[in-house]
Amino acid sequence: MYTIDPLTLQNQGEWDAVIQQCPHTTALQSLAWRDALTDAFRQLNPVYMLIKQQGTVVGGLPAFVFQPIPGIRLWHSMPWNLFGGIHLMKGTGLNSEVLITSIEAAAIENGWCEIRWTLTPEHTTIYGDFFIEKNYERTDHFTHLLKTDGNVEGLWHAYNKRVRGAVRKAEKSGVKVTETDSEEALSVFYDMYRMTVKRLGGTPKPRALMRTLLQRKIAKLAIARYEGTIIAGLLYLRFNRTVTLWCEASVPAFLKYRPNNAIFHYIITEACREGYEWVDFGASPPENAGLIAHKEQYKAIRTDFASYTKVVSPLKRALWTQSEGALRQIYTWMQ
Repeated sequence: MYTIDPLTLQNQGEWDAVIQQCPHTTALQSLAWRDALTDAFRQLNPVYMLIKQQGTVVGGLPAFVFQPIPGIRLWHSMPWNLFGGIHLMKGTGLNSEVLITSIEAAAIENGWCEIRWTLTPEHTTIYGDFFIEKNYERTDHFTHLLKTDGNVEGLWHAYNKRVRGAVRKAEKSGVKVTETDSEEALSVFYDMYRMTVKRLGGTPKPRALMRTLLQRKIAKLAIARYEGTIIAGLLYLRFNRTVTLWCEASVPAFLKYRPNNAIFHYIITEACREGYEWVDFGASPPENAGLIAHKEQYKAIRTDFASYTKVVSPLKRALWTQSEGALRQIYTWMQ
């Protein structure tokens, strides 16, 4: 028999222990990620659940209730279309219908206007048809995954020759890649990151979130220096068997020295040496052919996953849709 218990201060010590025994979990399911998001965003309220079988914890369900404006609350298994969903220890089965139905009942009880599950690639295959049968709307996404096999030399030779050439050019140009947790380097990186996101038309993540992730040792910051100046950087996450590339930034004037290629190669090399099985290059906008091609030059494989959404209160959801664009502009300005 299965039970679902809320994660509390009293039982949260069980979370990471069980999550690390679940296949395919990443930093996005860790307790440090939950705490960092909660500290950085007042609009996010974590509603994590422990899944038990006959009293023994066998898995977990990470999720947040997002309240962007008063009266509007949305249940998302993870913000920003990052992996959430149901995570179970290997060899454990679960009647997913019972769990999904319980979330729908909670949505009605708590006034959540939307339910959104973003599943891992594996869980998209396992549970996807069931969500469609339950009248959820599917949105397709994809990431790029690189299997390391702990083989630095093999990965190097698998790179596209243009990548190898770019890494060599960075070295010959004097570009040095190191890791740092200094506040000064984070400040320089964050200014560079804000300008990069602005140039690409995105919304920056807050600096406080990055600082917390670094302090909790779930993130590392790799930076590239040229003649002592930081010209590029990448904040990446590490947990269980996966390294996740997350926030990248660079100074356009120095791209001719190929610092981004040098950083990617550095992180991949470190992932192999530290025993990680996967490097997740992150989701890509389908229209950004250049970014997709760049990831595939490292022989990272396109891997599909999906989000499943059900609108519980159409009126409230429509109000949020009308407000979202303006609020994002305000948030970007504040950052």
